[in-house]
Amino acid sequence: MAHKTISDEVFLDKALDMFRSRGYEGVSLRQLSAASGLEKASLFYRYPGGKNEVVMAVVQRVIDWFEVNVFAPLREEGSPQKRVAIVAAKLRIFYHHGTRPCITDVLSIAGGSEELATTLRVALEAWLKAFTDVAKESGMPLALARSKAEEAIVRIEGSLVLARVLGNRAPFLNVIKLLPELLTSKGERLPRR
Repeated sequence: MAHKTISDEVFLDKALDMFRSRGYEGVSLRQLSAASGLEKASLFYRYPGGKNEVVMAVVQRVIDWFEVNVFAPLREEGSPQKRVAIVAAKLRIFYHHGTRPCITDVLSIAGGSEELATTLRVALEAWLKAFTDVAKESGMPLALARSKAEEAIVRIEGSLVLARVLGNRAPFLNVIKLLPELLTSKGERLPRR
């Protein structure tokens, strides 16, 4: 019988979906093996560090995605509002229009390694910095820009929870629609929706 072979990218996408829906403790190497069609020995060959190495590879893949689709576009030329609108559209796709939970949220629950916790913290700080920088560039003082960045991430994360629990992705889609205004409006606060 021939052994099934899949690319690391396809495997990590499958692993991402599993960790997103089950968290760190809810995913085993046996389940990763079954979902990917790879034998457990093949997983250990690719990822000798076991589940922790797999989850770290998944998180690195997400960080790489954020660098290309969120951080880099926010640093490009053009108006801050247009750049945030581009990022909002990419976040809509990444979160499958509000039907997929945030991997950072799910993996921050106890169970993972200290290395994982540190990586998640650094990734979230990078996201906050990127949002703060674009808000500041739009003309906000630093304190307000940081506050708006925090609010934007809280709204995104909170709307994903609402979408998952209520089975209604409208809260997420509304937040994504308002994201350019939230991060580039010089007013103190936008009305809550």
